[in-house]
Amino acid sequence: MRRLTAFVGPALAVLLTACAAAGAAPGPSVAAAVPGYRTVADLPLPGGASRWSYQVFDPRTSRLYLAHQGGSEVVVVDTQQQRVVATVPGIESVHGLALASSIGRLYAGAQARGEVAVIDLASARVVARVPTGSGPDGVAYAASAGRLFVADGTGAAETVVDVRSNRAMARVDVGDGPSDTEVDPASGRVLVPVAGGRALVAIDATSLAVVARYPLPGCDDADGVQVDVSSLDRAFVSCGGNARLQGIDLGTGAMDPPIEVGTGPDLLGIDLALHRLYVASESGVLTVVDTAGAEPAVLTRGFAGPDAHSVAIDPNTHLVYLPLASAGGRSVLRVLAPL
Repeated sequence: MRRLTAFVGPALAVLLTACAAAGAAPGPSVAAAVPGYRTVADLPLPGGASRWSYQVFDPRTSRLYLAHQGGSEVVVVDTQQQRVVATVPGIESVHGLALASSIGRLYAGAQARGEVAVIDLASARVVARVPTGSGPDGVAYAASAGRLFVADGTGAAETVVDVRSNRAMARVDVGDGPSDTEVDPASGRVLVPVAGGRALVAIDATSLAVVARYPLPGCDDADGVQVDVSSLDRAFVSCGGNARLQGIDLGTGAMDPPIEVGTGPDLLGIDLALHRLYVASESGVLTVVDTAGAEPAVLTRGFAGPDAHSVAIDPNTHLVYLPLASAGGRSVLRVLAPL
């Protein structure tokens, strides 16, 4: 393998030096063991050792936004400075996140309140709260329509929010148990895995009609979703109940052979430039899938850390971020780099 500095270039080499100088490199007692990756840093996170959920990375500012579900707060990390720069409290059992950097907003689902908190990016403060369905889960911003889509995790619909008025404007029935929600960059459609119906549902963001329903017959407890537009318009769905990853061609509906992943797969992340899909799991196993070929294949798999079920990628440096709820008795943000 090539040396890390040779792979990532001078900018990341400077970043790694800064991490070491800041004392961020020493890790907790539970080390990562993912072949082909090294641990760059374990950054201390606030709020105690409790559960973390969704993340969203802003490549324009190099800021990472993390939902600290156990602490009912959103934590903001400056990944260049390698430190926490803000916290947004008062978002009870925060879960899904959606970034709308073009309008200066971050949206965070508060499961305990059945609402979405609207956060101003400049001030890191909640400026509005919008009632949604019960147990909001995944949240996605459809910029072309100026609408936010929120999965009612304990219901059977997506709540649609007009971001100009910060008001719920409609509900779209998708089936029992919607979870993650993502916008397909190629078509602008909103994609929602539905656990009860074993399907991936596609919604037209403008008409709010369900325009496609992709069956997932071998996928128990469909959970996370990630779109890959680097080669063809393909979606991946994590199957939390039977430790699988299912790929679907969104153009033809054809399904790839399922891929075995770590127990309890949850959230997904993608590095489009490297053609790598990351599958984080409740068991702490991180599976890296090569998506460059006609048929996706496992590139590597290994233990990333306890409760490493959430993953985010910096597309500029290719660094991988995984918040760990209890690593050595504290919460940390584990940073991995490909070799």
